Amino acid sequence: MKESILFDFATLKDLESCKQIVAQKLQANQVDCDDLDDLTRDIMKLSYSIGGSYDANMIVSVTQCYLDHPQLSKKVKKRNIA
Repeated sequence: MKESILFDFATLKDLESCKQIVAQKLQANQVDCDDLDDLTRDIMKLSYSIGGSYDANMIVSVTQCYLDHPQLSKKVKKRNIA
């Protein structure tokens, strides 16, 4: 059975694997977000729009760029370290 496409040729399997990568990058950068699914979709769409794919290296790179960009990173917030 063929897996259905969610958006931009991404499958549910792509979304789940990318979501794990994004979550790891958020944790490594000590950042939180309210909606991991929404953030992951944004990152995947950005990756697709620049001619990238959903492989791990591309998603890591796009996620880091996303987190470093002041206009894009409005969906995330730095953790308060006590």
